[in-house]
Amino acid sequence: MSYDQKNILYSAKIVICGASAVGKTCLFNRYCFNSFNFDTSPTIGINFHSVYLKINIEHKPNDLKENYIVNSIFDFGGQERFIPLIPKFIEGANGALLVFDSGNSSSFNQLDFWYEQLKKNAVSPNIPIILVGSKSDLLEITPKSEIIDDSIINKYVEEKQLNGFFRTSSLENYNVLEVFKELNNLILKRHSLPYVVV
Repeated sequence: MSYDQKNILYSAKIVICGASAVGKTCLFNRYCFNSFNFDTSPTIGINFHSVYLKINIEHKPNDLKENYIVNSIFDFGGQERFIPLIPKFIEGANGALLVFDSGNSSSFNQLDFWYEQLKKNAVSPNIPIILVGSKSDLLEITPKSEIIDDSIINKYVEEKQLNGFFRTSSLENYNVLEVFKELNNLILKRHSLPYVVV
């Protein structure tokens, strides 16, 4: 297939937000490179990569034309020393994943800070935002006191008017592609483009 047959219809900046050590980089690596690294050293500054996703006209799923949406994915270090850089990191974002560690209640309690940053600094206060509970593979060995009850999660999604909730596991590659596909479809819909991710 020649490059000329590719038709890039839209480019979207997607940011992965959340506290330090919630699994943002693992999510980034699994989506961008289909890899998982047990090295959990904190991200220094920003990871960035572009991903092409094939899209088709919603009512013509078998269209042979190669149409694409390009994702510019930004993974940002969640440590306190990077806080002054957050507005620039989020600036221009068309969609976001708001991530907490499924086995760490403290990381859930820090979501408000990141939510407010998204509202203030993204391309619009109404960009699609999906809540992500990472590390779902560890839930069975997590103390019950650390697991956020589904009713609290659902209430948070409703109160903040988020665009859904996914549990993911980068280790097991569970729901990673699905959450990015859903976010891209929401972005396309938000811009009234009649396409869906294949």
